[in-house]
Amino acid sequence: MIKKLALFSSVLALSVGQAYAEEAPAQPADADGGSQADIVVTARKTRERIGDVPLAITAIGGDDLRRNDHIRLEDLNQLVPSTNVVVTNGHQTSISIRGIGNNPGSDGLENSAGVFVDGVYLGRPGMAASDLIDIAQIEVLRGPQGTLFGKNTTAGAVNITTELPQFDWSGRAAVTYGRFNYQQYQGTLTGPITDNLAFRLTGYDTTRDGIVKDIANGKKVSDLGRRGARLQLLYKPSNDLSVRLIGEYAREQQSSGAVTVIPSWGLTPAAIQTKLDATGAILAVDPDGLTTAAGGPYSTGTRQGAGSAEVNWTFGDGFTLTSLTAYRYWQYDSASDTEGSSADALYGGYHIKDRQFTQEVRLALPRMGNFDAVGGLYYFHQKVDTTQYVSYGDQAAAWLAGMPTATLKAYAPYSPALATLLAYNGTRWDTKAAPETNSIAAFGQVNWHVTPQWNVTGGLRVTYETKEEDVTRPVPVSNATGDPVAALASQAAGPIHARISNTAPSFLISTDYRFNPQVMAYALISRGQKAGGLNTTLPPAGLDAEALKVLPETATNYEVGIKGDFLSHALTLNLSVFNTDIRNYQANVLMEVNNQVVQLLTNAGSARTRGVEFEGTVRPVNGLSIHGFVAYNDAKYREYSAGPCPIEVTGQATCDLSGRPIAGAPKWTTGINGDYQHELTSGLVGYASAEYSFRSKYYGSLDDSELTKTGGYGLLNLRVGLKLDDRWDLSVWGRNVTDKKYASNYFNYGSVLPGTYVAFFGDPATYGATLRFSF
Repeated sequence: MIKKLALFSSVLALSVGQAYAEEAPAQPADADGGSQADIVVTARKTRERIGDVPLAITAIGGDDLRRNDHIRLEDLNQLVPSTNVVVTNGHQTSISIRGIGNNPGSDGLENSAGVFVDGVYLGRPGMAASDLIDIAQIEVLRGPQGTLFGKNTTAGAVNITTELPQFDWSGRAAVTYGRFNYQQYQGTLTGPITDNLAFRLTGYDTTRDGIVKDIANGKKVSDLGRRGARLQLLYKPSNDLSVRLIGEYAREQQSSGAVTVIPSWGLTPAAIQTKLDATGAILAVDPDGLTTAAGGPYSTGTRQGAGSAEVNWTFGDGFTLTSLTAYRYWQYDSASDTEGSSADALYGGYHIKDRQFTQEVRLALPRMGNFDAVGGLYYFHQKVDTTQYVSYGDQAAAWLAGMPTATLKAYAPYSPALATLLAYNGTRWDTKAAPETNSIAAFGQVNWHVTPQWNVTGGLRVTYETKEEDVTRPVPVSNATGDPVAALASQAAGPIHARISNTAPSFLISTDYRFNPQVMAYALISRGQKAGGLNTTLPPAGLDAEALKVLPETATNYEVGIKGDFLSHALTLNLSVFNTDIRNYQANVLMEVNNQVVQLLTNAGSARTRGVEFEGTVRPVNGLSIHGFVAYNDAKYREYSAGPCPIEVTGQATCDLSGRPIAGAPKWTTGINGDYQHELTSGLVGYASAEYSFRSKYYGSLDDSELTKTGGYGLLNLRVGLKLDDRWDLSVWGRNVTDKKYASNYFNYGSVLPGTYVAFFGDPATYGATLRFSF
């Protein structure tokens, strides 16, 4: 910690400089500090007030994010209606909006809710699972956004904008310390290099000790470590031309997403006990998620680097040409104790390298008569090299058979099956795949201003995409020597080649009418298509390359809404009613293939989600702001006749889930947050904030097992602090102050732990203090 404090002091020292006056580029307004009339968003690829955007959108400003230390993507769960973000680790990350998109870890498929950082699409949602530092604004757009934001936004889009470099010297730094030795250090410095060139440098380092005790070895696991840096250059030779260059690097090393926690004995404790007896192992069963007996390994890590160049040129009578070029590299590595006990049995993990390149060219046309428009071209290339491995320890055969190793060896000469099973011990099995995606699209959107109060918008996007891969499993090798194991040569498979291609149209038709300057109503029909995908695992026995393919997902949304801004901006209200029909809904299911637990993409038939969302902000007195939301979302599978069976159902290969709720989609999400500040003496301001969110019960696994029903809980965050001269800020805070124990998602582990699910839990109560300095 002393070294980190020294580094923090250095950042503070660097933050001292001479002010240099220059007009700064415009920044999005803060969502908490301004009214609906003040908040500026880019939801339609142009800057406009949020109250003028005819769609369901929530914007969270940078000041609000910083004030309440919202540095994680999953914090959106407490701030945005109908949104569920699950970040188990950098690989198992999913974002679902209105019940669509709960699909973590799909290496051959993108998420249904697109994530964009400074306009750049992230091919893996885990790319955004880093600390959100120096953010100007986060916009969450609900419903299909395929026209302007592109493919793979059938659920919606999360649009993250970082702060721009400034031509005035300024800086911020913060240090935080909390429970579980939670430490965070962050700093930002911006200023001019020349009259036309400015920079912005941002860095952070976040660590936390383990919160789960491993009773097998006494260690504290589920720790966390994140660090990263971002350097930006802004070249602005004139008011008509700007060039923004961004380079960033981030890494994460943690065990939180690799610790196997068993919340219950499931339905067949006797079968699990047989395996424990055969290996002499122990198993921790903890409904609170605070203990494990895995014994290790338990680690996940990501590294990523990115660079982008954005050029904006305004010419003629208001034409704006934008070019956005970006490259991103992302690597993920993990190792975990698969069966979750102290036995030396089953281990697994991933090694993934993702490289993506994107290019967008966009032209915004000024208003000509009653029309204005935007159109462009988009290209996306992605190559993902994946290796999924399973490593069998010296007790693997005993665990799988439920028989002691000595007994297995005695019977092996009389049973070829037992002899093969014994050969698993001390071996490693790799499954390799390298899906490659190429996508090109043309898009356009036109606004027709029929009257000063009435507008009609039409948009169309056509995307052509191909995906192809080879999946192969070499002969399993010895863990000790790395040599192929002759007794398992028959287990080699592949290469199996798979390729898909499709042309996907997306469209938007909307109309909005402003009854007066304060009230606007809108209605829309939008369709988005998420491209097909490829499984990166071998197909189940007896199936060929066709089993690896997943059909495109199409969502058609019908929505009406009303937005109002009243009492001189003291009260803003937004209401939306929606119905979304989904065809070929894409979902993940865990299943056993050749004694390995694999995650397969499937098409869950058709689905439907419908509901009502209400948001409001009130500022009853000076210094007090209260924001709240209530959302009802009824998300169901309309037709899913060949779905996976929950563990409670035995003797069936598939189950009919038609009419059942979609996993990961609570019917009710509500939240309220408030902030109050008051000047105590000249230059000294006291403030307090509180956030409470609630989500009703929902199923945590695709099969809708009663053992995975979660939700029905609320989370409370509190903070009080003092600010001096708008430079120094000291606060004490608590997150999940009621210490609610809750699972965020579940995996079916029936093939490894019969009748059991593995759960991943949210953080327990955490409290601490934060000191900030700015100039």
